[in-house]
Amino acid sequence: MYGLNVNYRRAQILLRKSGKNTFSAFTLTELLVVIAIVGGLAALTIPGIKSASNSAKSAAALSNLKQTGVLVANYAAENNGRLPLSAYWPSFYIFQNILADAFPDLRKAPYNSAAQLYLHAIFYDPVLKGKREHPWGSFGVNSAVLLDSSRYSGGDAQGVGMPYAMILNPSQKVIVCSAIEPGWASSWGMDGDVFVQKGFDPTYGPDPRYGGKAGALFADGHVEKLDVKNMDQATRKKYFTLTP
Repeated sequence: MYGLNVNYRRAQILLRKSGKNTFSAFTLTELLVVIAIVGGLAALTIPGIKSASNSAKSAAALSNLKQTGVLVANYAAENNGRLPLSAYWPSFYIFQNILADAFPDLRKAPYNSAAQLYLHAIFYDPVLKGKREHPWGSFGVNSAVLLDSSRYSGGDAQGVGMPYAMILNPSQKVIVCSAIEPGWASSWGMDGDVFVQKGFDPTYGPDPRYGGKAGALFADGHVEKLDVKNMDQATRKKYFTLTP
């Protein structure tokens, strides 16, 4: 034991004489290099995480549209092949509420009561969470295809509207899409005829919020993303009006 203590003291004396320590600290230059490397890795990683998050939200939004299509199909099945009105104007009874009344379970789980978004989550857009979503929904029902009471006189106060058979090319007709209106980050409704005549408007109509494209639900129930910014008038007419 005595020999070990002597050797330990000798080692301490040698270290003091040499002015060296057994552990070397980072120099300022080395520390800055490490910080730069970590920052570079973060710059590469964070956009990827953000992109993945946005993609997941876009997929959830399209899923909401798809579920809306299922509700519309079920509604038609229960109403002799007639679709819900896009709106019944005398009492301002709109598409989203017509579906919610037809399927009461949709009333049991408001999306965000604190933000005064009282409808079911499928009527709102995860991509817009935290923004000023319209209280009546984030996806706009297209009144040029899914007619309202002013365009289809056979509609009634319960919201029952046009026969599905009136849509001659259902795989080409948009009934609901991601939409916007002035003052809001979204819109519950839109007029396809306006979009056909005026073209793309960043303040009204189809909103390309999914990587530059708008999410669209077609009358046959399928969902896809459309390049509404660069769509010519003939294509707008084919997709957004009842014209064959």
